Amino acid sequence: MIDNNILMFIMIGVTFIIAIICLILAIINSSKISAYMDYTDEGDLMGAIKDYYDRVDELASTINNSSDAVINDRITGCEENIRTSLSKIGLVNFNAYDDVTGQMSFALTILDGENDGVIFTSLYGHNSCNTYVRKVVKGKTSVKLLEEERQSLDKAIISEKRAEEDV
Repeated sequence: MIDNNILMFIMIGVTFIIAIICLILAIINSSKISAYMDYTDEGDLMGAIKDYYDRVDELASTINNSSDAVINDRITGCEENIRTSLSKIGLVNFNAYDDVTGQMSFALTILDGENDGVIFTSLYGHNSCNTYVRKVVKGKTSVKLLEEERQSLDKAIISEKRAEEDV
């Protein structure tokens, strides 16, 4: 049989171990709570959490109420950018001279949505290669164009219509 003194000693030891475990857990929880309290202004954790959820609800409401207007504004901005971006292209390769083959010469037209832009023309010959740039305003030029330049311009102007038909 176990002596009463030994039994009492074991009970005190177990109680002491449980007290130490409780103390350690309290310290751990206290440090966690202190970490959460750092996010509050006045030490009111529940108030801070409520304030956080109120802000989230307010933000969600703002987004839901204004999302259509924001999207419409962005679409309008994109449409404006598309109109002014160089998006129409027409290219014609050709032989500029009878004694040169391989269609090394070209006329390249690049236009925006308003048919404003440029025509780059490169005439390749055995002894020379000349490049010209022509300004295009509303689909028209101030100079007479080569037939190939005219074809390139026409291709660029109708390229938008072809792209719309493909969609």
